[in-house]
Amino acid sequence: MEGLHTDNPTALRYLMSETIFDIDEGEVGDNLLKAPTQEEREQVLDFVFYGKNKRNHLFLTFEAHHEFMSEMALDAFTKTLQALKLTLDDVAVLNLGALPSAPKKEEIISFFNPKTMVFLGTSSQSVGLDDISAKTVVEHGGIRIFHTDTFDEMLADGEKKRIFWTTIKTLLA
Repeated sequence: MEGLHTDNPTALRYLMSETIFDIDEGEVGDNLLKAPTQEEREQVLDFVFYGKNKRNHLFLTFEAHHEFMSEMALDAFTKTLQALKLTLDDVAVLNLGALPSAPKKEEIISFFNPKTMVFLGTSSQSVGLDDISAKTVVEHGGIRIFHTDTFDEMLADGEKKRIFWTTIKTLLA
């Protein structure tokens, strides 16, 4: 084509539709249909969370109307951490209600590497774990998992707060 000049529109249309780069369509089609590998997914996986997760204690909430928790609940949460001699740097709070879709347990475990997962008013099934009875602690793959009430519910009910405190102070010790 180099050096070819033409005033003929039909010849020009033909030249414009010629194959310039020959790509094996089978390879392209196969690559487009393949799901990303776990390694590829981990490279792009990112969560917006509260805290810095330095001690790998993950708290999961489902708050549709708050970024992480209500202001009163966040204040109570922070005071609870202080009473446990922890800070927000030590933990991560992930609001499942703010995500476009529920993450899989593998994604959460891979990203946060939690030693402890505390479900605050949200079901462990929401991330693909077995159903865990409320106010119980179980172990899953070396991770201690606790299912309890939201901080707002605990603020309204002293018995719920007492049960939470009794469990969490041994769980995060």
